[in-house]
Amino acid sequence: MAVERYTLSFNTMMKSSPILYNLGKNFDVVTVLEKASLSEESGWVQVAFQGDADEIQRAIADLNTKGVFVAPIELAILR
Repeated sequence: MAVERYTLSFNTMMKSSPILYNLGKNFDVVTVLEKASLSEESGWVQVAFQGDADEIQRAIADLNTKGVFVAPIELAILR
């Protein structure tokens, strides 16, 4: 099982959409919410996806088609 960490950024229109819920329903991935920030204009969430690497990439491709900007977290400080 792969674990990949990303930051998902989205605009106000996406703020009330069940983005993470839909990922779990539509793809065989587990989403662990690590951090989040919402404002009136936009929002972002830092998540860890757990599952098969190919399935994670399918989920990311789906997010991109919905207007969610997905960026890998390249440097993480582990304690």
